[in-house]
Amino acid sequence: ENLTSQASPDCWYGWNPDIIKKLREDLNFTYEYVRSEGDKYGGLNSETKTWNGMVGDLLNRRIDLATALSINTQRTKYIDYTSSIYEDQASMISYTPASSTSTNLFFFLEPFEITVWLSIIGLIVVVAFLTTFLSKFSPFGAYGRKLHAMQVCPCEECIGKRRLKKEKKCRLVDTKTYECMVEEVEEEDELNELSYYNSIWLVGTGFVLQGTDTLPTAPSGRFLLFMWWLFIMILTAMYTANLTAHLTLDRAHTAIRDLPDLLNQGEMEWGLIQDRSLEAMMRNHDNEIYNRIAGSGVQLESLEDGIDRVKKGGFIFIDESSTLTYNFQGDCKTVLIKTGKFNNQWAFGAQVNSPYTAPINRMFLRYRETGWFTSKFDEWYASEHTVAPCISTVGSDTKFGLPVLSGLFLILGVGTLLSFATVVLEIFYVAKEDSNKTKQPVVECLIKRVKFKYREVTEEWFGKKPSRKDGKVGNAKELYLHDQNGSGKLLTDLKTEDSSGSSC
Repeated sequence: ENLTSQASPDCWYGWNPDIIKKLREDLNFTYEYVRSEGDKYGGLNSETKTWNGMVGDLLNRRIDLATALSINTQRTKYIDYTSSIYEDQASMISYTPASSTSTNLFFFLEPFEITVWLSIIGLIVVVAFLTTFLSKFSPFGAYGRKLHAMQVCPCEECIGKRRLKKEKKCRLVDTKTYECMVEEVEEEDELNELSYYNSIWLVGTGFVLQGTDTLPTAPSGRFLLFMWWLFIMILTAMYTANLTAHLTLDRAHTAIRDLPDLLNQGEMEWGLIQDRSLEAMMRNHDNEIYNRIAGSGVQLESLEDGIDRVKKGGFIFIDESSTLTYNFQGDCKTVLIKTGKFNNQWAFGAQVNSPYTAPINRMFLRYRETGWFTSKFDEWYASEHTVAPCISTVGSDTKFGLPVLSGLFLILGVGTLLSFATVVLEIFYVAKEDSNKTKQPVVECLIKRVKFKYREVTEEWFGKKPSRKDGKVGNAKELYLHDQNGSGKLLTDLKTEDSSGSSC
């Protein structure tokens, strides 16, 4: 075989040559390639009414098939098409500096909109409050465990504190005194380990991927903190990726995000390959903006002409997305701008009433049903080995707003609700444990737990003064000890005066 001749099938490779090879295997025919004059797909000369490129070769019966022609109304009047083999869209590609210097002092805030930053600050405040609440409310939290023990413990010291609480009408946590100021400073009260102040620090340091020694002990508090960390981990990944895009993409270039933006700037030229279907679609479009874009742009002679102009800089090349992606693979200076417009159906062109059209259509239908088209297209245009990993897509550096991050905020909200459900289960669980110890019904133990929790919230959290039926403090016989059974024991052996000398 003559490998130096461009007519040889072995001289060609790619998406379309692979389709031809597959057809040859299934339909058993021989073929050779004919290169069109000027490497054009086919355009109609409005003056001479003649076609050039592959369409002209079909009309002149120089070739039997034209590979990969975009389907348009003008061409269907002169040639036949096979069924479509794939769909493409118009994109733009340009060069951008590898790095840019930002003049914005607060460039680090660019990845997120201001509403997102304000929401994050609000979440830190809310999550810190919920962490403190769960630590206090949960029977497994350090605060909740100790407060419950201080209310039910039968030892003489705890009884004295409860007596003093009623006499002075203060909180249990205020009945502890110190003879030495140094001792008071050095002692760490576990009741304040997860105060609101410490919780703000815990949640805030989590936002910058740091931690503290103080962590929740209750399952509900731990679950809430886990959901917060998950929220922060995903948010940090999105922030890092978008900040990188903002620091590496040139802002003047990325300001062009769609075809109409070309008319609103004067820094860069643009162009299309003449006699291509994309150019015809833009020239014949009902929207005058696209007519102006096609008419004002540079009329490129070939694909190579467009590629050369892009590499020289200051030029935007408009063409099919797959063509641009493939030809600029590995070029880390390019920015690809997908417009989402002018979607083209691509097919093989044939002479009118060609005998090859019907059998090829049957084969194409089979290839589409079996997924051969998809896998072969991905092999050439979507494989990590062939598609440029360095091509940046404009829009990847767009600020993230609340609509984009709404799913992430929703996950945190669901986690918060599950934390509250967990604390309810914790109360039921400890009520069951109380029932096993005291042999009392679970419901009765649950009611007593709820009563203790209500007293804890009203008196210890909000400082409500303890009430007395007789309005005065009597002797020790008037005090009742609430033991773990939840029953009241009349104290007969407790001294009237508090031996500990504690005061509020």
